[in-house]
Amino acid sequence: MPRRLVTLAVLLAAACAAPPAGGPPRADFLLVSGDSTYWVTAGPDGVRMRGSSIVLARYGGRFHEVYVADDDHSYDDALIIGQLVYSRDLITDDSTVVFTDTLVDRIAHGYAAAHPDDTPLDPDEPGRDRPSLVATSDVTLLDLHGPFLSLEYHADTRRRPEPGWHTTWRALVDLRVGHPVPVASLVGPAAGDRVLAQARRAYAATLDSARANERELPDVVRLILAEVAFDAGSYSLTDVRGRPAVSFAGRIAGRRDGNGALPLPPIPLDSEAWWAGVRPTLPTTVRGGTAEWTRPGYTLRATAGADDVMDVALVDSARRVWRVGQVQIPVHHVFWLDQPRVDTTTRRALLHAFDDAVLYDDNARVASVRLPAGRALFRAAANVRSSPLPVARRPARRRASSP
Repeated sequence: MPRRLVTLAVLLAAACAAPPAGGPPRADFLLVSGDSTYWVTAGPDGVRMRGSSIVLARYGGRFHEVYVADDDHSYDDALIIGQLVYSRDLITDDSTVVFTDTLVDRIAHGYAAAHPDDTPLDPDEPGRDRPSLVATSDVTLLDLHGPFLSLEYHADTRRRPEPGWHTTWRALVDLRVGHPVPVASLVGPAAGDRVLAQARRAYAATLDSARANERELPDVVRLILAEVAFDAGSYSLTDVRGRPAVSFAGRIAGRRDGNGALPLPPIPLDSEAWWAGVRPTLPTTVRGGTAEWTRPGYTLRATAGADDVMDVALVDSARRVWRVGQVQIPVHHVFWLDQPRVDTTTRRALLHAFDDAVLYDDNARVASVRLPAGRALFRAAANVRSSPLPVARRPARRRASSP
């Protein structure tokens, strides 16, 4: 459901629903859902929810907005657009690049060196409809756990008349330093070796099973099997029943058009010290399509509904239900602002971030949504949605004919 329709549904539900007698429990939190963040407050004046197209991380006691921006190096006869990931400190307003597109960067530098007389296009200047060189990428933000960002990277390149080439892989990035995190750095050398050995066994078993039934597989899956390889750095961070886990995905590279992923089953980790700050943001219990966060005096409940939305409600100690509204699937995390209570500086920074997001140009920014959970052997990498992303106010991505 488009974001504007979700917001309208929330407003209509709030206007039409008859609240229980008495006031709702006091609550103040941020709910990160889909590619948006919702600020919920409740008290004697009722329940209010405000949505904004920002994705937040919380680490080091501060909030940071994480966003993706185009990095355009195009020429008249070369469409070259990579992507950068930024982390913006909401208090200082400083933005730091935490992920650089080295593949497209390298192609851009190579083209510039080979064509010293060519002039890069201005941001609003169009190039040829069918350029000789095409190199573009997309970064999908999968999830955030404290300072760790899980992402998926996909790039397509082509030099006419040669056939095109593509690659897809995942990475875990430490937002504090802007570098990928090897498994050994996450859990220690000995545990890292055990995790990698388990991942390699799962990868081999998955491919053996697929190849044993290769004749029954769709053509696109058979092509993926020919292009996939195990990569110790291609993984994301997730959770299994509240415990940290890593999910590896085979690195794909080859000539097949389109994108895809070969995800492996999550591997649970021992609870690490850094997980203590993540655990309170995750549900206390999950049953079927309902997730609950137990808090002093009330429970936050999110229940999967139709049209890829979740119905959110507060349940007080007397088991009275106070409807909050609907949000996008899935609910990633909840950041509590009241227990412990955030300071005035942080609250003011959050207000500015929500207010500023209204002014962002939808066409100037690219955000991505997390892959839905599933047991399918192969699935599409993600549908990339256009939505506001701050600071980097790039023009709309140039388009060229299919490479």
